[in-house]
Amino acid sequence: MYYIDKNFFCYLFVISLFTFISAQNYWKIKQIEDEAPPEELKIVWCTININETRKCEALSQANERDQIKVGYETVKIECKQASNKDECMEMLDDEKATLTVLDAGEVFVGGRFHSLVPIAQEILAGGSNYYYSVAVIKKYGLAEVTSLRGLQGKNACFAGVESYAGWMLPISTLIHEGVMEIKDCNNHVKTATRFFGPSCAVNCLSDKYNPIGDNSDQLCQLCVGQIPGKWCTDADPYAGYNGAFR
Repeated sequence: MYYIDKNFFCYLFVISLFTFISAQNYWKIKQIEDEAPPEELKIVWCTININETRKCEALSQANERDQIKVGYETVKIECKQASNKDECMEMLDDEKATLTVLDAGEVFVGGRFHSLVPIAQEILAGGSNYYYSVAVIKKYGLAEVTSLRGLQGKNACFAGVESYAGWMLPISTLIHEGVMEIKDCNNHVKTATRFFGPSCAVNCLSDKYNPIGDNSDQLCQLCVGQIPGKWCTDADPYAGYNGAFR
Protein backbone atom coordinates (compact mmCIF):
# COMPACT_ATOMS: atom_id res chain seq x y z
CA MET A 1 0.00 0.00 0.00
CA TYR A 2 1.11 3.55 -0.64
CA TYR A 3 -0.10 6.65 1.14
CA ILE A 4 -0.39 10.13 -0.24
CA ASP A 5 0.59 13.10 1.88
CA LYS A 6 -2.15 15.57 1.10
CA ASN A 7 0.06 18.39 2.35
CA PHE A 8 1.84 18.04 -0.97
CA PHE A 9 -0.56 16.35 -3.34
CA CYS A 10 -4.23 16.15 -2.49
CA TYR A 11 -5.54 19.68 -2.31
CA LEU A 12 -9.17 20.19 -3.18
CA PHE A 13 -11.15 23.07 -4.57
CA VAL A 14 -13.82 23.17 -1.88
CA ILE A 15 -16.05 25.75 -0.32
CA SER A 16 -16.00 26.23 3.43
CA LEU A 17 -16.80 28.69 6.16
CA PHE A 18 -13.10 29.56 6.24
CA THR A 19 -13.34 30.66 2.61
CA PHE A 20 -16.20 32.99 3.46
CA ILE A 21 -14.40 34.47 6.46
CA SER A 22 -11.07 34.89 4.65
CA ALA A 23 -12.80 36.87 1.92
CA GLN A 24 -14.02 39.50 4.39
CA ASN A 25 -11.09 41.87 3.97
CA TYR A 26 -11.32 41.62 0.19
CA TRP A 27 -14.91 42.80 0.20
CA LYS A 28 -14.13 45.62 2.62
CA ILE A 29 -11.51 46.90 0.18
CA LYS A 30 -13.84 46.36 -2.76
CA GLN A 31 -16.57 48.37 -1.05
CA ILE A 32 -14.20 51.27 -0.42
CA GLU A 33 -12.96 51.26 -4.02
CA ASP A 34 -16.44 51.11 -5.53
CA GLU A 35 -18.02 53.30 -2.82
CA ALA A 36 -20.88 50.79 -2.76
CA PRO A 37 -21.19 47.12 -1.79
CA PRO A 38 -21.85 44.56 -4.52
CA GLU A 39 -25.52 43.81 -5.11
CA GLU A 40 -25.07 40.11 -4.47
CA LEU A 41 -22.16 37.81 -3.80
CA LYS A 42 -22.80 34.55 -5.63
CA ILE A 43 -20.75 31.36 -5.46
CA VAL A 44 -21.28 28.94 -8.36
CA TRP A 45 -20.22 25.41 -7.44
CA CYS A 46 -19.63 23.05 -10.37
CA THR A 47 -20.65 19.40 -9.85
CA ILE A 48 -20.45 16.39 -12.17
CA ASN A 49 -23.10 13.96 -10.93
CA ILE A 50 -26.35 13.80 -9.02
CA ASN A 51 -24.67 12.97 -5.69
CA GLU A 52 -22.38 16.00 -5.87
CA THR A 53 -25.32 18.15 -6.92
CA ARG A 54 -27.41 17.00 -3.96
CA LYS A 55 -24.60 17.83 -1.54
CA CYS A 56 -24.22 21.24 -3.12
CA GLU A 57 -27.96 21.89 -2.92
CA ALA A 58 -27.98 20.85 0.75
CA LEU A 59 -25.16 23.32 1.44
CA SER A 60 -27.03 26.02 -0.47
CA GLN A 61 -30.17 25.44 1.59
CA ALA A 62 -28.20 25.49 4.87
CA ASN A 63 -26.47 28.69 3.79
CA GLU A 64 -29.79 30.31 2.93
CA ARG A 65 -31.24 29.25 6.26
CA ASP A 66 -28.26 30.43 8.34
CA GLN A 67 -27.55 33.56 6.26
CA ILE A 68 -23.76 33.10 6.18
CA LYS A 69 -22.03 36.41 5.52
CA VAL A 70 -18.88 37.43 3.67
CA GLY A 71 -17.93 40.71 5.24
CA TYR A 72 -21.24 42.51 5.56
CA GLU A 73 -22.90 40.75 2.66
CA THR A 74 -24.81 37.48 2.56
CA VAL A 75 -23.78 34.98 -0.09
CA LYS A 76 -25.83 32.89 -2.47
CA ILE A 77 -24.64 29.40 -3.48
CA GLU A 78 -25.72 28.17 -6.89
CA CYS A 79 -25.10 24.62 -8.17
CA LYS A 80 -24.30 23.86 -11.81
CA GLN A 81 -23.80 20.31 -13.08
CA ALA A 82 -21.27 19.61 -15.83
CA SER A 83 -20.48 16.32 -17.57
CA ASN A 84 -16.97 15.95 -16.12
CA LYS A 85 -14.22 17.71 -14.20
CA ASP A 86 -12.58 19.00 -17.38
CA GLU A 87 -15.78 20.85 -18.19
CA CYS A 88 -15.88 22.21 -14.63
CA MET A 89 -12.33 23.49 -14.99
CA GLU A 90 -13.23 25.14 -18.29
CA MET A 91 -16.22 26.79 -16.59
CA LEU A 92 -13.90 28.17 -13.91
CA ASP A 93 -11.58 29.40 -16.67
CA ASP A 94 -14.49 31.17 -18.37
CA GLU A 95 -15.78 32.54 -15.03
CA LYS A 96 -19.03 30.60 -15.40
CA ALA A 97 -18.29 28.79 -12.13
CA THR A 98 -16.45 29.70 -8.95
CA LEU A 99 -15.48 26.43 -7.27
CA THR A 100 -15.27 22.69 -7.80
CA VAL A 101 -13.80 19.70 -5.97
CA LEU A 102 -10.79 17.93 -7.50
CA ASP A 103 -8.60 15.00 -6.54
CA ALA A 104 -4.81 15.31 -6.52
CA GLY A 105 -4.35 14.29 -10.16
CA GLU A 106 -7.06 16.67 -11.30
CA VAL A 107 -5.46 19.50 -9.30
CA PHE A 108 -2.33 19.04 -11.42
CA VAL A 109 -4.43 19.22 -14.59
CA GLY A 110 -6.19 22.32 -13.27
CA GLY A 111 -2.91 24.09 -12.62
CA ARG A 112 -1.20 22.91 -15.81
CA PHE A 113 -3.97 23.55 -18.33
CA HIS A 114 -6.35 26.01 -16.65
CA SER A 115 -4.24 28.20 -14.32
CA LEU A 116 -6.36 27.15 -11.32
CA VAL A 117 -5.07 27.15 -7.75
CA PRO A 118 -6.17 25.16 -4.66
CA ILE A 119 -7.70 27.16 -1.81
CA ALA A 120 -8.50 24.48 0.78
CA GLN A 121 -7.46 20.99 1.83
CA GLU A 122 -9.69 18.13 2.87
CA ILE A 123 -9.02 16.72 6.33
CA LEU A 124 -10.48 13.24 6.83
CA ALA A 125 -12.07 11.83 9.98
CA GLY A 126 -9.56 11.65 12.81
CA GLY A 127 -7.46 14.46 11.35
CA SER A 128 -5.82 12.32 8.65
CA ASN A 129 -4.40 14.19 5.67
CA TYR A 130 -3.58 11.17 3.51
CA TYR A 131 -5.38 8.21 2.01
CA TYR A 132 -4.41 4.79 0.65
CA SER A 133 -4.27 3.70 -2.96
CA VAL A 134 -4.94 -0.03 -3.32
CA ALA A 135 -5.44 -2.56 -6.11
CA VAL A 136 -8.25 -5.07 -5.65
CA ILE A 137 -9.31 -8.28 -7.41
CA LYS A 138 -12.23 -10.66 -7.08
CA LYS A 139 -11.88 -13.15 -4.27
CA TYR A 140 -9.92 -16.23 -5.38
CA GLY A 141 -9.09 -14.52 -8.67
CA LEU A 142 -5.62 -14.27 -10.24
CA ALA A 143 -4.12 -16.93 -7.99
CA GLU A 144 -1.22 -17.18 -10.44
CA VAL A 145 -0.17 -13.57 -9.81
CA THR A 146 2.48 -13.55 -7.09
CA SER A 147 4.29 -10.31 -7.93
CA LEU A 148 3.77 -7.05 -9.80
CA ARG A 149 5.28 -8.60 -12.93
CA GLY A 150 2.44 -11.09 -12.97
CA LEU A 151 0.04 -8.27 -13.82
CA GLN A 152 1.43 -7.96 -17.34
CA GLY A 153 -1.19 -8.79 -19.94
CA LYS A 154 -4.03 -8.79 -17.39
CA ASN A 155 -7.27 -6.86 -17.76
CA ALA A 156 -7.59 -3.80 -15.55
CA CYS A 157 -10.12 -1.10 -14.74
CA PHE A 158 -8.83 2.33 -13.77
CA ALA A 159 -10.77 5.24 -12.29
CA GLY A 160 -9.55 7.45 -15.11
CA VAL A 161 -6.32 8.55 -16.73
CA GLU A 162 -6.05 11.79 -14.78
CA SER A 163 -6.98 10.42 -11.33
CA TYR A 164 -4.12 10.26 -8.84
CA ALA A 165 -4.89 7.14 -6.81
CA GLY A 166 -6.60 5.39 -9.73
CA TRP A 167 -3.95 5.95 -12.41
CA MET A 168 -0.92 8.10 -11.67
CA LEU A 169 0.20 6.29 -8.54
CA PRO A 170 -0.16 2.69 -9.82
CA ILE A 171 1.41 3.47 -13.20
CA SER A 172 4.31 5.39 -11.63
CA THR A 173 4.84 2.56 -9.13
CA LEU A 174 5.04 -0.06 -11.88
CA ILE A 175 7.54 2.10 -13.76
CA HIS A 176 9.59 2.88 -10.63
CA GLU A 177 9.78 -0.81 -9.69
CA GLY A 178 11.12 -1.64 -13.16
CA VAL A 179 8.07 -3.76 -13.99
CA MET A 180 6.63 -1.56 -16.73
CA GLU A 181 8.94 -0.55 -19.58
CA ILE A 182 8.54 3.02 -20.78
CA LYS A 183 7.40 3.08 -24.40
CA ASP A 184 6.90 6.82 -24.80
CA CYS A 185 8.28 9.32 -22.28
CA ASN A 186 5.63 11.86 -23.27
CA ASN A 187 2.66 9.49 -23.37
CA HIS A 188 2.13 7.20 -20.37
CA VAL A 189 -1.04 5.81 -21.99
CA LYS A 190 1.09 4.08 -24.63
CA THR A 191 3.33 2.67 -21.90
CA ALA A 192 0.32 1.24 -20.03
CA THR A 193 -1.20 -0.10 -23.26
CA ARG A 194 1.93 -2.12 -23.91
CA PHE A 195 1.83 -3.63 -20.40
CA PHE A 196 -1.85 -4.41 -19.78
CA GLY A 197 -4.32 -6.42 -21.82
CA PRO A 198 -7.76 -5.09 -22.86
CA SER A 199 -8.83 -2.72 -20.08
CA CYS A 200 -10.92 0.34 -19.25
CA ALA A 201 -9.13 3.62 -18.53
CA VAL A 202 -11.53 6.41 -19.44
CA ASN A 203 -10.14 9.49 -21.21
CA CYS A 204 -7.17 7.62 -22.66
CA LEU A 205 -8.33 8.64 -26.15
CA SER A 206 -9.07 12.28 -25.28
CA ASP A 207 -7.03 14.95 -27.05
CA LYS A 208 -5.16 15.75 -23.85
CA TYR A 209 -3.73 12.23 -23.54
CA ASN A 210 -3.79 11.35 -27.24
CA PRO A 211 -2.28 14.52 -28.74
CA ILE A 212 -1.37 13.09 -32.14
CA GLY A 213 -4.27 10.64 -32.35
CA ASP A 214 -2.30 7.40 -32.51
CA ASN A 215 -3.22 5.80 -29.16
CA SER A 216 -4.58 2.27 -29.37
CA ASP A 217 -8.14 1.72 -28.13
CA GLN A 218 -6.94 -1.25 -26.06
CA LEU A 219 -7.46 0.63 -22.79
CA CYS A 220 -11.05 1.34 -23.82
CA GLN A 221 -12.07 -2.16 -24.86
CA LEU A 222 -13.60 -3.09 -21.49
CA CYS A 223 -15.52 0.18 -21.14
CA VAL A 224 -19.26 -0.23 -21.70
CA GLY A 225 -20.71 3.20 -22.50
CA GLN A 226 -23.54 3.02 -25.05
CA ILE A 227 -24.25 6.72 -25.57
CA PRO A 228 -22.57 8.09 -28.73
CA GLY A 229 -19.57 10.20 -27.82
CA LYS A 230 -19.63 9.07 -24.17
CA TRP A 231 -17.87 5.70 -24.47
CA CYS A 232 -14.54 5.64 -22.62
CA THR A 233 -15.15 9.11 -21.14
CA ASP A 234 -16.12 10.34 -17.69
CA ALA A 235 -19.73 9.53 -18.64
CA ASP A 236 -18.95 5.82 -19.11
CA PRO A 237 -20.53 3.52 -16.47
CA TYR A 238 -17.04 2.23 -15.62
CA ALA A 239 -15.59 5.72 -15.04
CA GLY A 240 -14.43 6.88 -11.62
CA TYR A 241 -13.67 4.82 -8.54
CA ASN A 242 -17.19 3.42 -8.23
CA GLY A 243 -17.20 2.58 -11.94
CA ALA A 244 -13.89 0.73 -11.68
CA PHE A 245 -15.32 -1.44 -8.88
CA ARG A 246 -18.18 -2.49 -11.15
